[in-house]
Amino acid sequence: MDFSGKVAVITGGADGIGLGAAKAFKERQADVVIADINTDKLAAAALQLGVTPVRCDVSLDEDLSVLSGIATALGPVDIVMANAGVALGGRFEKIPMSEWQRLFDINVMGVARTINAFLPEMIERKTGTVIITGSSAGLFNSNGMNAPYAASKYALHGMAKALAVYGRPLGVKVHYLAPRMTDTAFPRSSVAWGHKGSRVTSDVDIGSDFDTVADVIRALFNGIEANQFLISLTKDTNEQLAAFANTQSPF
Repeated sequence: MDFSGKVAVITGGADGIGLGAAKAFKERQADVVIADINTDKLAAAALQLGVTPVRCDVSLDEDLSVLSGIATALGPVDIVMANAGVALGGRFEKIPMSEWQRLFDINVMGVARTINAFLPEMIERKTGTVIITGSSAGLFNSNGMNAPYAASKYALHGMAKALAVYGRPLGVKVHYLAPRMTDTAFPRSSVAWGHKGSRVTSDVDIGSDFDTVADVIRALFNGIEANQFLISLTKDTNEQLAAFANTQSPF
């Protein structure tokens, strides 16, 4: 697929997978807009890559309107990567409902807002690509301590499936990217609620069984080229899904 001259918008684009995607699209001669809530990382990424930065909180409609205006000034937006998200876990009964709401406002509604900011024009032009960054936790989740995060990613999987069916006859392609644990700051900055109900930021040692950002980006572009809906780095995904059906709780 030729990305030369295409306009690509990436939320959560100042770090991790989003930054890796921005770099890859830029290397392929796309005009890239990165949106992020972290202004320091946003400025550094823009300077490093030579892309257009936009400070954006995806939980706010007005911020998406600003992002849309800046991006479309570069030309029709061809690619939207809804990548911004947060992590939250802990003991189910200890996590406040306000934290659930905050996570869903970002991880689910933020993705819907991001897509909706650009989808009407894609439909009008009968062309466009939407990439939703989900997680392997939205395919099979055997971690009993990350219910809010897993629920949000299952929701995104369902959203992506429905949008793929809806968008196909309208010229809009949809990809659901489902990375496994990836070596970024994201898992290390996750919030967990402990047995006393206290909110802590975890310092996670993700061990040796993880993917690099380069692994994820390679899989993403291979999947785009192959026109795959589900882009998963998990080997034997169907076997994993079958095995998960028989998973017993460790608690």
